[in-house]
Amino acid sequence: MKVLILSAKTGGGHMRAAQALEQVIKERNPENEVKTVDGLEYVNHYFNKMIVKGYKFSATKLPAMYGMLYRASNKDKGTYKIVQRSNSHFAYKFIPLLAEFKPDVIVSTHPFMTIMCSRLREKGITNIPLISILTDFAPHASYINPCVSRYIVSSEQMVDQLEKLGVDRSIVHPVGIPIPPVFFEKDEQKEEHLKKLGFDPKLQTVLVMAGSFGVTDILKIYESLNNIEHDFQVIVITGRNQKLFNAFNTIINSNPDMRVGNIQVNFEVHDDSLRRDTKIQLTKKTKLIYFTDEVHKYMHIADLIITKPGGLTVTESLASCLPMVLFRGIPGQETDNTEYLTRNNLAVSVQKTSTEDKIHNMLHEKKRSNIGDTVYSLLKYPERLRSMKDSCSRLNNRDSAYKVYDIVKDCVDEMTDKVILPTNEDAALLADEAEAERLIKDFQEVISKYSSDDDDFDIDLPDDSDGDYDYEDKFYRFIDMMYWNFKKLF
Repeated sequence: MKVLILSAKTGGGHMRAAQALEQVIKERNPENEVKTVDGLEYVNHYFNKMIVKGYKFSATKLPAMYGMLYRASNKDKGTYKIVQRSNSHFAYKFIPLLAEFKPDVIVSTHPFMTIMCSRLREKGITNIPLISILTDFAPHASYINPCVSRYIVSSEQMVDQLEKLGVDRSIVHPVGIPIPPVFFEKDEQKEEHLKKLGFDPKLQTVLVMAGSFGVTDILKIYESLNNIEHDFQVIVITGRNQKLFNAFNTIINSNPDMRVGNIQVNFEVHDDSLRRDTKIQLTKKTKLIYFTDEVHKYMHIADLIITKPGGLTVTESLASCLPMVLFRGIPGQETDNTEYLTRNNLAVSVQKTSTEDKIHNMLHEKKRSNIGDTVYSLLKYPERLRSMKDSCSRLNNRDSAYKVYDIVKDCVDEMTDKVILPTNEDAALLADEAEAERLIKDFQEVISKYSSDDDDFDIDLPDDSDGDYDYEDKFYRFIDMMYWNFKKLF
C-alpha cells in the first residue's frame, strides 16, 4: 500500500498527526510506502510563508480578528467561498507529485490540502481515495468538501456536527486524532521515574507545556504556581523557544536549590537580562526542559497539565489520562476545543478577563478565579482530579492511530474502480492554473516589500516580552499582505 500524507505547519498539530500516522503505517507493514509532504511548501514557497507567518501573526497578535475570520469562514458563504477558491487555484500543483509517487490513497491532515485534492477528484483528474483527518474537537466548514471518501474525527459528537454540515454520517469515523501509541501506555514505574528525575514521588507533579505561550504570560503562570500554599513540584517544557528557556533559566538560577536535574540543550544558554530583576519567590522544585521527543514520559508521571487547548496536545493528554488546565486559547478552533473539554469534565479553563467582564465582576462583587486558585483547588481536593481522569479514560479513543490505519487500508481494499493517475498534461484541465500563477507573483511582490531575502522571509513578529513594538505598523503590514494575496478573489 502506498500512502501519500499531506499536511502543513500552521500550528504543530497537523504535522504531528501526520507523523504519528506514518509511524503506525510503517510499523503495521514494512512493505507499506509512505510519503509525508508539507503541502503548502510543495505548492509554493511564497504561499507557504504567507499562510504560516500570517496564521502565526493573526492568531497570536490579532486574536480577535483571527477569531472573527475563523467564524466568518465557517458560517458566511461568501467568506467560505473565498477560502475554498483561494486554495482550489493551487490544486494542479499536486499533479506531478501524484504522477510520480502513484499513491493508492491520500490522507490529509490540513483543510487546505483537502480542498486542493478534492478539487482534483471533482474535475475527474484522479479518483484516488481521499481521507480527511480533522485535528480539533469541533469541525470547520473548510474541512467539508464534496469528494472526500472518509472523515476521521475526534469524538462521537462530531459525527452529528458534520451531518449538519451536509456530510453523510456513514463516512465519518469517530476513532480519534492519530497520535503515537506510546501515549496510551500506562507507566507502571511512575515512582521510580520520578526518583530518577530527582523528584519526590510522594508529591503531586504539575506539567507546564509552555512553548506556545508568550514569555510574559508563561512567567506569570509560573509565578502563580509558586504563590500556591500547597506542596507540589513542577516540570516546564519550553519547546523550541530559546528565549523562554533562557528566561526560565535566569529565574531558577536565582535559587538553584529549586532546580531539579541538569540543563541539556544544544544551544548556548545565557542569562536573560530582561529577567534579572524579576522577583519570583521560588517555592516549587522545577525541572526545566527544552524540546523533547519524550513528552509522553512526562505526561505519564504528571498529575495535572497546564497548556493551550491545541488539538494534538489535548489528544495526547487525554490518552495519558491527564486532567488539563487550559489557558489562552486562540479564538476559533482552540476556544471550540475548550468548550468540548470543559463540557465533558476533561479540563478546566482559565481565560484572560475582558474589560467588560472585569466591570461586571466589580459591580457584582465577584472575584475571578485565577490560574493559581484553579490549580490549588484541583490539587488540594483530588476527588475532582480523579473524576477528570476517569472522564479522560472514557473519551480518549485508545489506539487512535491504529484505528485510522485500519480505515485507510479498508478504503484502499474497497476501491474497485481502476485508479486514475494524473499526468502533467492534466494540469491544463484546471481553469485556475493561470490565476494561481498570477497569485504567486503577488505573493512574491508582497514578500519582497518586507524582506530583503525572499528565501528567508520573516514577517518580523513582535514579541510580547518587551512591550515597545509598533503594533499599528504590524497590523497594517498584515492587512496589506492579505489584500495583495486575495485581491483577485473579490
